Amino acid sequence: MKILLVAPQSKDTALGTIGGYCKKGLENLGYDLEVFDFRQSQYLKSPIGAFFKKGIKKISPFPPRGIPFINSIEREKMNKSLLAITKEYQPDIVFFLMAGTIFPIFLETLGKIKKSRITTVNWFHDTVLAPICKDYVQESSPYYDYFFIIDSEDVLNYIKIGAGCVKTIPLACDPEVHKRIDLSEEEKRIYGNEVCFVGTLKYNREKILAQLLDFDLGIWGHWLKRSPKLKRCYRRQHVYGEETVKIYNASKIILDIPISYGTEDKAFYFTPRVFQVPACGAFLLTNESSYLSDLYEIGTEIICYKDEKQLKEMIKHYLKHPEERNRIAQKGQERAYRDHTYEKRLKEIFSIVGKKER
Repeated sequence: MKILLVAPQSKDTALGTIGGYCKKGLENLGYDLEVFDFRQSQYLKSPIGAFFKKGIKKISPFPPRGIPFINSIEREKMNKSLLAITKEYQPDIVFFLMAGTIFPIFLETLGKIKKSRITTVNWFHDTVLAPICKDYVQESSPYYDYFFIIDSEDVLNYIKIGAGCVKTIPLACDPEVHKRIDLSEEEKRIYGNEVCFVGTLKYNREKILAQLLDFDLGIWGHWLKRSPKLKRCYRRQHVYGEETVKIYNASKIILDIPISYGTEDKAFYFTPRVFQVPACGAFLLTNESSYLSDLYEIGTEIICYKDEKQLKEMIKHYLKHPEERNRIAQKGQERAYRDHTYEKRLKEIFSIVGKKER
């Protein structure tokens, strides 16, 4: 089976790291694979483009990809390049990893690929109910034969997804990356805290973290503005891949606070932390969810809090009981490696998709 994987491969973005995990997983499963990185510049990577990029930086404080006019011509070129590689490679399946805040693939491009009788598949790595995603999902999903979501299928009560087949496939871990590692004393000092949070610092998360200042708290991720209350807790903004593994290995308790926590929006999905932290043999505290018991044995392999009061109580308890904390972390790692790897997810996806007759 020939697969064209349309996904970023950068190591400094969340979707890029997922794209890399999927590339490696598909290669390990033995597929004939070609990769197209839709975020890689189609013009600026050439010698002429590099010269242009250098020149424009002298007259503009913004990076060339941040200029609307550059973005427009990049998208045009990228879509033409995608159609060209599809025609040349002649894949059985075009497998998209499309999610996030930027959707560069034109609907016209998706339509042309589908008309060529190639099976189209999307594994959407954000909740489909996010305001920035919902309209795009409803517009683009009819162009896919298969649309895999990280949300529970209960989300279909709130959004219409028009693909031929819609299934839930959660995110996962990569055991070659997400694992226990030996850290130097300097790394333990830099990356270690009693309690840490890694992720985008939205207001509801900031509000919860501000209640945990009695602990040695470290915050890693992206924030728009530093909160005076959390001033001593900020570490660094952009951390991905192997650096997050160091944080998880160095800290005693890692927090998972979904963006929707504390709001009226119901969460239908799990963050990557639910898979990556246990895979590192680290101890995770995440919020209660009716869907989580399908993935882990609650209380044995993973621990959940129902509100901020219980969260603080649990942090105190597990800091005082490292043996119990380590035992749960070990059980969580065993379950993550057994059931929640990217190879296992990809096997499931392509067992559903199969090979389409052409």
